[in-house]
Amino acid sequence: MRMLSPRRSVSERYKLDTSLFSRFWAHQKVIKYVGKNKKILDVGCATGYLAKEFKKNNCHVVGVELDKGAASVAEQYCDDVLFGDVEQISKLPYPDGFFDVMVYSDVLEHLKRPDLVLLRLKKYLSKSGQLVVSVPNIAYITIRLKLLFGIFEYEEKNILDKTHLRFFTLNSIKRMISECGYRIIKIDYTGPTAMIKILPRLLAMQFIIVAQNKV
Repeated sequence: MRMLSPRRSVSERYKLDTSLFSRFWAHQKVIKYVGKNKKILDVGCATGYLAKEFKKNNCHVVGVELDKGAASVAEQYCDDVLFGDVEQISKLPYPDGFFDVMVYSDVLEHLKRPDLVLLRLKKYLSKSGQLVVSVPNIAYITIRLKLLFGIFEYEEKNILDKTHLRFFTLNSIKRMISECGYRIIKIDYTGPTAMIKILPRLLAMQFIIVAQNKV
């Protein structure tokens, strides 16, 4: 069994990446779909690298972060940072319907029950509010080929990141979001090929989903 290095800090693992061929190119699409002048709940905000960009668009940003070191860094970019495990947080110090957008960027795959988190926080989203979600595609072509030869090894990062607890295909992430009371209005993809839109289930490294609150 291949040994993985000790867990790196959140600050080391997660940062803004705008390179064209990185799966984290999703960051730029997330920023675009969030838009301007919004009240945002950034779940799993890490060091606030996305919040920093949201603030450039005149957004009010509240972050949620489990890692204390990352949360302390995020405080310089967010209007407020809630420190704690989002799976254990039962109540937010904000009124129902406060947020215009909830961002789950590279977060849901790290949770034991992402569906319960989506449901629990839903009441804090406005009636016309939106989710902006990005998740890696476990059915990406290279993963399929490895499985064909009986290979399933966790990695330091990317789709088989050793910290991932849940894995999603396009169908399964769509189903979960819909079952949690959201109507999907946009699906986008990332990956190093112009053929993604033709065969997204096979060639997309990551899915970016925008969904509307169904009240």
